[in-house]
Amino acid sequence: MVAFAEEERFPRRKHHKDSRSCAVAAAYCLSEAGITLADVDEIATAFNPAWPTPSNICTDAELIAELLAPALFGHHRLRQVTVVEHHLAHTASAFHPSGFDEAAVLVVDGSGDGVSATLAHGTADGLKALRQFPFSQSLGWFYETVAEHLGLGNWTSSGKLMGLAGYGNPDRYTFDFLTARAGGSSKRS
Repeated sequence: MVAFAEEERFPRRKHHKDSRSCAVAAAYCLSEAGITLADVDEIATAFNPAWPTPSNICTDAELIAELLAPALFGHHRLRQVTVVEHHLAHTASAFHPSGFDEAAVLVVDGSGDGVSATLAHGTADGLKALRQFPFSQSLGWFYETVAEHLGLGNWTSSGKLMGLAGYGNPDRYTFDFLTARAGGSSKRS
């Protein structure tokens, strides 16, 4: 790998809110590699803009220009980008650089291309999804709802709860869900 950058690091806005562009990060990576967009054989995106219709490529010129603003690339325009299933992209980015020859890979997020969780098996021969859960069963959305209820903001801020988790005292806040009584009280351990 020559270079890697998240778009949100350049405008310093979490999740690069209100934009699907990855142009500045892509321009940075190409610059680090000493090449131009015209030198690249294939570009992939980790979401299917045609979802729920299956698609392996995107030829939507307007969307491609939004993703990779031609003004940053000498006005070079791509005709298409390859579509990689959202959870397959997450799975590959976890497994391939892990150093393991074989591994179980679990991806859990809010949703991507209609899927909220994927259990996959990674080997030298590739990745195989063993089980997937639809977005209607999203643990990620449940987590975000709890974080919002706790006053930690909407989905763009819910990571604060994860950051605070390491500071908690598990003995003080143990909640026995199996013996919880109706009305919200429970036996403390």
